Amino acid sequence: MIKFEGIGTFIFRKLKSKKFRKTKIDPSSEEVVKKAIRLNVEKNEPIKFTYPFGGYKIWRLPSYPEVDWAEFMAIAHIIQYVAPIAAAYEPGVEVFFCADDIIIEKIDNSPREKLDAYLSSFNKLLEEFSKYLPNNLKLTLFRAADLFTPDEYEAELNKARDGLLAKGISPERMVEVKRLSEFNFVTKGRVDYSKLSKVEREKMFEELAYFGESYLSIPKRRAFNRAENKIVIFSNPLPNALDIGSTKTSKAKFWAGTGVLECEDEKYYDRIITPKQWEETKDEAKEVPVSLIPMMNFKKVLVFQRRLNFLSDKTDD
Repeated sequence: MIKFEGIGTFIFRKLKSKKFRKTKIDPSSEEVVKKAIRLNVEKNEPIKFTYPFGGYKIWRLPSYPEVDWAEFMAIAHIIQYVAPIAAAYEPGVEVFFCADDIIIEKIDNSPREKLDAYLSSFNKLLEEFSKYLPNNLKLTLFRAADLFTPDEYEAELNKARDGLLAKGISPERMVEVKRLSEFNFVTKGRVDYSKLSKVEREKMFEELAYFGESYLSIPKRRAFNRAENKIVIFSNPLPNALDIGSTKTSKAKFWAGTGVLECEDEKYYDRIITPKQWEETKDEAKEVPVSLIPMMNFKKVLVFQRRLNFLSDKTDD
């Protein structure tokens, strides 16, 4: 097959597989993906992917602050997606998990030690996976913070924030951002904000919204994540990216969710559920002891004796 269609065409055909893809690839995204493939193939370099993510575990889950089965399932899903490319293309594949913990410390008031615990556990989980992967399939944790000195980061963030302040955020978007901030915010975290009045808290969330929204446009971060030789993959639709979900049945973000198994007709299905979904269903789950990975949140797995049926798998985060 490769002999007749060429390696670049083969790689693109694998990436657009309906087995993984959750939404249609628009013409702009197709052009970006094909260009990245061509640039890497021409240089005989690995096909490079970036997966931007929060770089934290949401505090509303019992697995906080470390990774759990959600990360395991999402990583396994990504490996299944890119493995055929590594098998057919000798230079292989590199997947960069690009953590945005540096902004989470500010906008969610997350304690630094909790973020560090998450990143350490994420890296350890990648190492566990890497023991069983071919040498040409590499998984790497990359922190956006490593692109800057502390002073450079503050200067770039403030510049981006000032630019957004001049433009403003639409009322509809502001409502959504403030809702997410309220859900994710650690009141007694890096700083104790428990004594703020309701008015003060509302004002704080509005100010933080400008930092959170503008952070995504910081040039150095964007240049790394969206370099022309990289392909962005994510669990939901993004401009010029591939939407592959977080598992075969889920779209919830792994850092803002927890992983469970569903059992039906003696078959098991992995799913990532949000904190709200977990609260609604946790009492019916059976805890099954496991000893697959020597880490804090992998001593048991929650199993449901049915397929969960949520109207939407969209994460709360």
